[in-house]
Amino acid sequence: MKRPHPAWLLTIFVLALLPAGFRMLTWHTPRHAEVDSDVARAGKTLFNHEWTVKDPLANGGDGLGPVFNANSCFACHNQGGMGGAGDLEHNVTAFIVQRDGETKAREGVVHLKAASGFQESLSHLHPDLPNGTRLPPNLLARNSSRDCATPFRFPPGIHISERNTPALFGAKLIDEISGRDIIANERKERLNYGLAPSDNETAPVGRAHRLADGRIGRFGWKAQTASLSEFVQAACANELGLSNPGHPQPTPLGRPSYQQVGMDLTLDQCNQLTAFVASLPRPREVESMAPHGRKLFADVGCANCHTPTLGAVDGIYSDLLLHRMGQPLQGGGSYGQPPPEDPNSKPHDGPLADEWRTPPLWGVADSAPYLHDGRANTLQDAIKLHGGQAARSAHRFGSLPASDQAQLIAFLKTLRAPQQ
Repeated sequence: MKRPHPAWLLTIFVLALLPAGFRMLTWHTPRHAEVDSDVARAGKTLFNHEWTVKDPLANGGDGLGPVFNANSCFACHNQGGMGGAGDLEHNVTAFIVQRDGETKAREGVVHLKAASGFQESLSHLHPDLPNGTRLPPNLLARNSSRDCATPFRFPPGIHISERNTPALFGAKLIDEISGRDIIANERKERLNYGLAPSDNETAPVGRAHRLADGRIGRFGWKAQTASLSEFVQAACANELGLSNPGHPQPTPLGRPSYQQVGMDLTLDQCNQLTAFVASLPRPREVESMAPHGRKLFADVGCANCHTPTLGAVDGIYSDLLLHRMGQPLQGGGSYGQPPPEDPNSKPHDGPLADEWRTPPLWGVADSAPYLHDGRANTLQDAIKLHGGQAARSAHRFGSLPASDQAQLIAFLKTLRAPQQ
């Protein structure tokens, strides 16, 4: 029997590698660039600026509002220093509405504040919902409890949940993590659990949020935003009502005919704000304080999703993947109203109601309350409320002796906000 000619073997080898090589050459590359200190300094001024209606910095636009959640970035991002997480007071209510006969759901935020005549209310979404911008605490408690036999039932086609303000520390490093590294981690998790699909409800196998344009989501509770600049522009529009080249103002609920007045932020101002957020230092880890707790963190399975290293970024404690967290942690709505779909974009699967991006744990000691809606006051509470793909780890934590639980929590408390 004749052996294949070496040239044929080489040709087959090259053809087998061509698809992977093409993907490597055409993959979106991470952005590694130094932050211009002058631009960041201008962005810091905008970050701290208390915006007003018809603000002089709004370039002829209508300034603050007409619907908004706060009058400055710093008002919400302040725990552990400028750019940190926020308290429950600044939680916002996100929603999904899809009525009978509608092919596409509507997403957005019920804003806490508004200019005169534009106040929003939950009752704008459905007349059976209460007036006000947030669900009353007794209804929230019923929906937040794993043991509640009578959770509050939203009207058909309505999904509502609160969002707590995340910290922005280290955002530049997250922005620079390549989609290739996130996908590699996704594949690794599947291999670790026998190729289990990401929609399973028990094995900690996450999935990258592939956006309609093919990019990978990195920012937001649902990993709905691919880049830091887009995240900043969406926040300016939805939190402050400042329209900008990347994102329009949200249309006030109950006012479908509202027309935006001019543009509030220029692209230069958006770039300045992004540069300031990118300049925020990464969180710190207090070394050698709880080595046994660090080991327990891995042993009980926390590190399956809260991976210590992702790509070239050490100490992030996140895989940036979406994971199913179980029915008690379901939450509808995304951040801001999405722009109309590009007819040329690829179809994509949006996050399920119980899917959440693994939040980075760096700085977690200075970012209470915890979970997407801040329902957990302590780190112990947050761990115990993990369900779905994280339920096994939560059970293992609960089975540890009290002294070991304290050691694991002591380790988490070494993950601090940066010294500023």
